[in-house]
Amino acid sequence: MAEGKSVRCAVCGYPNPPGAEACKECGTKLVPSVEAGMEEDEIDKLLEVLGEVETPTAAPKGKAGLDIEKEIVDELLDSLLVEEEKEAKEVFECPMCGATLNADAVVCSSCGVEFEAPVPELEVPPPPTAEVPEEIAEEKYEPSVKVEVSEVDLPKMRSLSGRLIDVVVIITVIALVAVFFAFGMYSATDITVVSLGVFGGIAVGGMIVGLALFRISTSAMAQGDRLVKEGRYSDAIEYYNRAIRMGSKPSVAWSSKGVAFKRMKEYDEALRCEDIGIKIDPKNEFAWCNKGDIYFKKGEFPEAVACYDKALEIRPRYAIAWNNKGAALARLGEFKEAKSCHEKAIKLRPKYIAAWLNRGEVLVRLGQREEAEKSLRRAKSLGA
Repeated sequence: MAEGKSVRCAVCGYPNPPGAEACKECGTKLVPSVEAGMEEDEIDKLLEVLGEVETPTAAPKGKAGLDIEKEIVDELLDSLLVEEEKEAKEVFECPMCGATLNADAVVCSSCGVEFEAPVPELEVPPPPTAEVPEEIAEEKYEPSVKVEVSEVDLPKMRSLSGRLIDVVVIITVIALVAVFFAFGMYSATDITVVSLGVFGGIAVGGMIVGLALFRISTSAMAQGDRLVKEGRYSDAIEYYNRAIRMGSKPSVAWSSKGVAFKRMKEYDEALRCEDIGIKIDPKNEFAWCNKGDIYFKKGEFPEAVACYDKALEIRPRYAIAWNNKGAALARLGEFKEAKSCHEKAIKLRPKYIAAWLNRGEVLVRLGQREEAEKSLRRAKSLGA
């Protein structure tokens, strides 16, 4: 090819500048013409094809090199392009006419035979690498034991005496008014010895009962109990000391004083008070139960169980002692025995909230989840 002559693309015919390797119009790789000097292997291919073509007898004058008709060269170039495409694309031959078709062809472009669409091969993903899970230590359900003891109830007479005084006074006044009108004492002539006796008896009786209740309500023990309920433990201890000096039931006073020290978490002093109260009256079940509570707070559960047993020997139907004993046994891991104690407490006091709660906790530890749920629901219904 002469210098400066453009290279025409065999596919689209676009004239490309000399030296271009690909067509700027369609991007097809350019095949150099014979005149420009093909590579030896390309020339050999052309020669092999030309050997099968009948060459003309006379060559035109004034033309150097091989004398090849343009149509033959175009056909050869097309063959070269096809071969290049074969190298780049997968093809197959039509079984009817032998035409070369692309692998994804569904209709033969030569004879029109239709083919089934090729089923694409699905890529099978590699099997996932088995991951060995890390060993996790099996967590065993160990619910915390939340059982607690119940403190001894303060004597109801002492705590209610203040209100009872008002009730007694009101009843006495009503009774006197009723007698006054019943016997017609508003008239001096209707007053008799009987009417005076009844009227005077009611008045004196009401006064005696009122004074007794007043004595109880204003006693040192009653004041100490009231202060304990209010959380004024130091002031309560002063009143208990006064009751001890008065000599009025000193065993009970010592036991109540121990309760105040227990609330203040002075457990050693609380134990000393309970021991003195027990020494004065060994049959004081309240003191034994309070002593067991103190041991429970200190974490000395076997000693607590022994004290509760003492209280139950004195008073077998002591619900608080049964509940507290069950709580101590639960802390020792003796859940079956604890369950029995809580059930005895519930039998004695069906509305005993603490016993229902403690029973539920123990049943959880025994694996009886359904019964535990019932017990806790019962406690909630009672106001827990």
